[in-house]
Amino acid sequence: MKTELDFDQVKAEKVRLLEENKDIVLATSLNNRVTARAVRYASEGLTIIFFTLTNLKKVAQIRANPKVALCLKNVSIEGKAELVSQQEEEGKRLAEIIKKKFPGYFEWWYDHTTEMIVFVKVTPTLIVSYVYKDGKPLLEYLDVQNKTAYQALIWEKQE
Repeated sequence: MKTELDFDQVKAEKVRLLEENKDIVLATSLNNRVTARAVRYASEGLTIIFFTLTNLKKVAQIRANPKVALCLKNVSIEGKAELVSQQEEEGKRLAEIIKKKFPGYFEWWYDHTTEMIVFVKVTPTLIVSYVYKDGKPLLEYLDVQNKTAYQALIWEKQE
């Protein structure tokens, strides 16, 4: 049985979770091959921001298929990734967000790999969390696109 939840409350919980952590697993795919790796990230609301090097496999995969999945603890996030150049105004803004969360970390990479850095901004579309409430295992859904939140028993049919 699906139980509606307060969208803003569930969203605020997920924003807090993202703010309190620093590493997340990113899965990307290309030509029926899925790869996953941990990335250090910052966040702005539900948006996940990280930087990487342009020569890495994940960049080629995101260029070809911007649909990505991320995993943080018991939370699965589906979203769309966007590559942002460091020369763009948006890239400069994203750099400041990362510098604020990780003082010194971005600067080291920037000093050693300036020409190869690209930012990745992931906009979530669906966030699913495994929760245990009142002695019951539940899946909690935050449908960002439709601005709805609900939970269902884990053994019920999933969408």
